[in-house]
Amino acid sequence: MRRSALPLLVVPLVLTACSAEEPVEVTDEDIVAIERSIVNISALGWELIQAESRVGSQCMQDQGFTVHDPIALFGNGIPHRFEGFHSPYSRIPTVEQAERFAFGEWVHQTESDAAVEMRADPDFLAINAEDDGWWDPAFDREREEFDAQGEEYAAAWSEAWKGTERYEYDQAFQEAMETAEDPTEVDLGEQPPFGGCELETIEIVYGGPESWESDDGQTNWTRPGREESPLTAIGDGEIYGLMAPEYAEEEQAFLDCLADRGYGAWEFDDHGYLPTGDYILKNLYGDTTEAYEGGELVEVAELPDDFDASDPVAAEFAIALDFAECAEDGGLHDGSEEMFARLSVEQLIGSEAEIYAHEQELKGLIENAQEYIEGE
Repeated sequence: MRRSALPLLVVPLVLTACSAEEPVEVTDEDIVAIERSIVNISALGWELIQAESRVGSQCMQDQGFTVHDPIALFGNGIPHRFEGFHSPYSRIPTVEQAERFAFGEWVHQTESDAAVEMRADPDFLAINAEDDGWWDPAFDREREEFDAQGEEYAAAWSEAWKGTERYEYDQAFQEAMETAEDPTEVDLGEQPPFGGCELETIEIVYGGPESWESDDGQTNWTRPGREESPLTAIGDGEIYGLMAPEYAEEEQAFLDCLADRGYGAWEFDDHGYLPTGDYILKNLYGDTTEAYEGGELVEVAELPDDFDASDPVAAEFAIALDFAECAEDGGLHDGSEEMFARLSVEQLIGSEAEIYAHEQELKGLIENAQEYIEGE
């Protein structure tokens, strides 16, 4: 489970930034400022998506289309949602969270009154906001309405959106992929550049598309301004790798506690995560989906012997409480969020100018879209 706010330590920690030769003192103020900036960048990225969609829909409206594919309007990409620095240990609920939410799987796996009510609970939504990501429920309704228009309408809409040349190429590519014995051998040459209302939208919001040349010499076109947040400067799992040695005893105490309670042998992966979601979904709710991590099948343990899973929701709460109590007894949550935040800021402390520039760039792109929308 996620934490809802970043607790701060009073005493600053002296760390060595990767971009500086001298030790850098990471203060509480540094953490708050950088965390707030990246949260804002994430929110601006979502605002940009929405503004871009409005520009695209107005262009298509001018072409005579009144019902739209909402996802295509912003290029089929939604920015990562960042709500603050969270250590991987935060996915293990506290005792209080376990008693109230369990692992949260029951909320979406059942249709009880309690589950439906929990889906709108502000605390539950806040804890799961980052995992849930950015999404507007209206997209689902709009997509259903779009699909209801029929294939002929969808084809005409797509051609007007992409432009004839790019649309025909994409159709041919899709057909080739569906019929090819080896899809990796499909090669129709370069995809044509953006056209239609998609090109107009990109020009209005971003000033125009960008291109890059792949190793095979082909030209590829993309939307500019879609860079990931400054957190991409931190390698996946890098911060966990730095803090794991400091929490080796706590991790082992937690894992030993699970084993003592009959849950068998568990281990943290290279990013500090446990497959608790897969464990609950498979053992309690009958999910047969196989999960992969780094190309390898995630092994999901079985329930303890004689464990009563006749009531899946009650079982989920019981398991969550066991995990939470083991984490509490082992000290896994003691200071881990503060350390994770500080280690993260250590990697970013020399990048304030870049973070600010990225924030301002997103604001400028949103202004481009708003000026067009207001001028229509």
